[in-house]
Amino acid sequence: MRRRWTEFIPPWLAPLVALGLLVAFTATFSDAFLRPENLINILRQWSFVGIIAIGMTFVITLGGIDLSVGSLVALVGGLGIVTLNSMIGAPETVALWEETLKARQEGLFEPFNAPSRFTAWWAGVWMMLGVGGSEAWSVAAAFIVMLLAGTLAGLFNGVLVAKGKLAPFIATLGGLAAFRSLSLAMADGGEYRSASRELFGAIGQGGIPIPGTNIAPNAPEPVPLLVPWPVLVFAAAAIVGWVVLNRTRYGRYVTAIGCNERAAVYSAITVSRVKWLTYTLVGFCTGLAGLLLASRMNSVSSAQTGIMYELDVIAAVVIGGTRMRGGSGTIFGTIVGVLILGVIGNMLNMLQVSVYLQGLVKGTIIIVAVLAQRAERN
Repeated sequence: MRRRWTEFIPPWLAPLVALGLLVAFTATFSDAFLRPENLINILRQWSFVGIIAIGMTFVITLGGIDLSVGSLVALVGGLGIVTLNSMIGAPETVALWEETLKARQEGLFEPFNAPSRFTAWWAGVWMMLGVGGSEAWSVAAAFIVMLLAGTLAGLFNGVLVAKGKLAPFIATLGGLAAFRSLSLAMADGGEYRSASRELFGAIGQGGIPIPGTNIAPNAPEPVPLLVPWPVLVFAAAAIVGWVVLNRTRYGRYVTAIGCNERAAVYSAITVSRVKWLTYTLVGFCTGLAGLLLASRMNSVSSAQTGIMYELDVIAAVVIGGTRMRGGSGTIFGTIVGVLILGVIGNMLNMLQVSVYLQGLVKGTIIIVAVLAQRAERN
């Protein structure tokens, strides 16, 4: 059977051409767009979405979807900061709790704002382990908790889909509501703010200086432009993701299941294991993005952090050429999709378009991309 010439065109080529046209168009009406500071800022803002999009590429190639990533970002960030603060303030918490117990035994009034029993117990655990009060250990524990929480949440979604036989849309829609609700309940609808003065924010706010650059010409000493750590992590995740998807047996299984799940079963592929592994992967990527975002902001809003991330992530993957129905995925295309959304967002900000209308633009782009995929398939 003769193959159509369009089948030889890589799926990321059209998005790459669109990105080039978009950059050329934006640069014509704004001199500030091509400034290195602005380009680095776009990369930094969208690197968090990009890291999750790498994991989502596997899920959509598999033929699934994960709508819970935005809520999970808020939850893992909040859990990390709660862990951090409980460890840093452990000595004070334990001392206050001991005063509370002593006052209670002597029949005196308990000190106002006494810590809860659980908080005191949790702080005591850190003290017994010898790591309470140490900022370095607290930050390390917070990072581990965030990665672990994201991975376990992804595993939970994967088990619901693979073992519970729930439709991915339903399973992860439940996660979207449940993770946001837990985040709101833990913070009582407020904000998690890190007690770390410098160390916690060093990862999200730091980077590698670019030699020969100076973004403050009037300053007494040169201030070099930084390549932020989140951007470097995004680049590393993209490389690893490309290798796993295109050069490993697991990546071939993901694509095969997305093409035809029944045929994959007859080919002796353990479909359920590949499914929960894939959802665990996107959970890990979400935990990593939540870690970097919480570090960048040094705080997490239980109500606002991660809002609409699921839309941005899915849009980036679909725009990049990964088929919404599964069976074909491209990591390079996802990177291009992230950059397209970043440039569009930057352009809309320069045009002073209301942020409330930017969701309309992204939703329209998703619909157009899916329609283009359907036309190509037909």
